[in-house]
Amino acid sequence: MQKIPVIRNKKSSDIMLIPSDEIVKIECIRNNEFIIHTVSDTYYWASSLEAFEEMLYEEGFRLIDQMNVVNMNHVTEYAPRKGIVTLRSDNSNRYKTASAAWIHGEHITNIISLLRKMKELDRGIPQDDEGADIFETILAQEEDHRFARSYAMIKALYDKKKAEISLEESELRYKSLFEHNPDPIISFNLNGLITSVNPAMHNVSGYTEKELLHKSIHPYLPKDHFPRWEQYFKETLNGSTAHYEISFLGKDGKRIELSVLNFPIIVGKQIAGVYMIGQDISERKRAEEMIIRSEKLSIVGQLAAGVAHEIRNPLTSLKGFVQLMQNKVSGYDHYFSIMLDELERINFIVSEFLVIAKPQSVQFQPKDPETILHSTILLLNSQAIIHNVEIIVHADPNLPKINCDENQIKQVFINILNNSIDSMSEGGTIHVELRVTDDGNLLMRFTDEGCGIPQDRITRLGEPFYTTKEKGTGLGLMVTYKIIENHAGKMKIYSELGKGTTVEIFMPALQTDPLP
Repeated sequence: MQKIPVIRNKKSSDIMLIPSDEIVKIECIRNNEFIIHTVSDTYYWASSLEAFEEMLYEEGFRLIDQMNVVNMNHVTEYAPRKGIVTLRSDNSNRYKTASAAWIHGEHITNIISLLRKMKELDRGIPQDDEGADIFETILAQEEDHRFARSYAMIKALYDKKKAEISLEESELRYKSLFEHNPDPIISFNLNGLITSVNPAMHNVSGYTEKELLHKSIHPYLPKDHFPRWEQYFKETLNGSTAHYEISFLGKDGKRIELSVLNFPIIVGKQIAGVYMIGQDISERKRAEEMIIRSEKLSIVGQLAAGVAHEIRNPLTSLKGFVQLMQNKVSGYDHYFSIMLDELERINFIVSEFLVIAKPQSVQFQPKDPETILHSTILLLNSQAIIHNVEIIVHADPNLPKINCDENQIKQVFINILNNSIDSMSEGGTIHVELRVTDDGNLLMRFTDEGCGIPQDRITRLGEPFYTTKEKGTGLGLMVTYKIIENHAGKMKIYSELGKGTTVEIFMPALQTDPLP
């Protein structure tokens, strides 16, 4: 856009510069003397008409009769019988008119039609092929090269504006797809550094944009998963699309299981980076693990149902004969004691099998959890003393009762306390805490000072025959999980090697009746 020099009138000597798009027409009053019109004002300038035409031709100014050079961008109406055009700015209610030669009538009509299409495009009215057809038709019919240049210029502006709107719409669609996509999305440059992250990734991972941008993904992946990610990243840079599963470490340290799709970012027919779109499948993975665990329980149940009774029958006979021989044969008491202990151990394992194999006749009654705990500790106290272990109980006053089968809850306490005692070969302290949580559940927390459990093994605790003990069967914790589940409770295990293990049991607490 050019600046046009003007003065207020012939007597004025102060030269001003007016933007060319504010000028609606240039009126010749005599040879080389002109009135410069805006919608709301007039100015004066002396020059040659050729100078004006040459200066303003590319901006849409045209000579439409011997007296007037008109800014065609401001032509809004044309009365062919009168030979008058109306000139109006978009942001003003004022207007001016100019005379037009009859021979330019069709040209003016065409200009108005084309400019109307331009204004519709500016207002965001959707365009079809009609606009382009109008331009092509007029250009094909126009023989006067001066007018053809006018149409070509407007068409170029129209095409440019249409391309800008299309690009803007495309960017908005991309931004909407990126910002509002429910799946986490990360983009990387060629060096593997993060260049953008969508809000879903922030929500899933807990990291802010500042914490992720311009960093490698390496620190956010488990060590054993990074080589896999790096392999697929390199394959994507070579133009392929990769689909795989990977774990991402959230800000809270928990693993987020992602099903990932990698595809290249292509700019100017060249690969400029990689998009990684992930789907959070953590819940699906947990569900799959639960199904696998249930299948294992089902298999153990079938096995137990098939062999438990068959084992117990000969077991009873063996135990009876050992006791009979113990009374009649002297000098072998030590061996008989070992045999009886082992037979009791077999009987215990079979009993635990039966807990899994068939529904037990349980009687749920309101019971005081602290009373059950203390009676259990009395049973295990001698074993704790032998192992130099002290059990300390911290219980809140006026604890609510729980609806439970007392014998099964005792079995849970025995299993947990036995595991804690066994984990402390050199002795130590077990802290048991009983309290009510903010959401109204009863929390029973057992904390020992034992050897601890590796993190990669914690998730497998409770599976049949999986144990960290040298002579364990893995059935104790499996039964414990099942009992807690049947009581509508939850059990969580936290551990750290060399520091100890904490077991938390959450049970629904019974509401106490208000005092009258």
